[in-house]
Amino acid sequence: MVTLLITSIFILALLAVAIYFWQKPANPSQTIELPLPPEERGLFSDFSINQLRPPAAEQLSEKSPKTDAEVDAEMFQQAIKAIRDFQQSPDKTSTANLLHAAALSDDAKNYGRAIELILLSWRDGSLSDLSARDLQSLFNSQYWVLSARSRTSGAGFVLKETLSSANRELESTNNPI
Repeated sequence: MVTLLITSIFILALLAVAIYFWQKPANPSQTIELPLPPEERGLFSDFSINQLRPPAAEQLSEKSPKTDAEVDAEMFQQAIKAIRDFQQSPDKTSTANLLHAAALSDDAKNYGRAIELILLSWRDGSLSDLSARDLQSLFNSQYWVLSARSRTSGAGFVLKETLSSANRELESTNNPI
């Protein structure tokens, strides 16, 4: 009985090996290629951030585009006018115009100088119509008009230090000990 059991297991094993080799592909050099993975797509893959938008109707006018030199000269004239206005009569409007013109110049060093000039006027009492909280708000809001390139430059680091010290000085005025 044991002999019959061992013989039947041996025959089943031989049949299993024969079936295995019978189903195996005849050409071993033939490889099965896997399909390519699907193209990765984002949630909004049909939208490109840097995609150019068609110009608006008012931009399609006959005017010729300004060159960099004309834009810089115009910005320079605005900054000079804002500084003169501020020096002649420092008030809320001229202060806001000076900071905005300095921020639009996209030069962190000029913006820092404008902050220092305004702080000097505020310390000597020329800007009595602006509270310390208003100045902090103006300094911090116009800072974000500067481009990211200007904010992260070396002069941008110095500007952040200037803003920090100005905020500390103005904060101590807001909350006296």
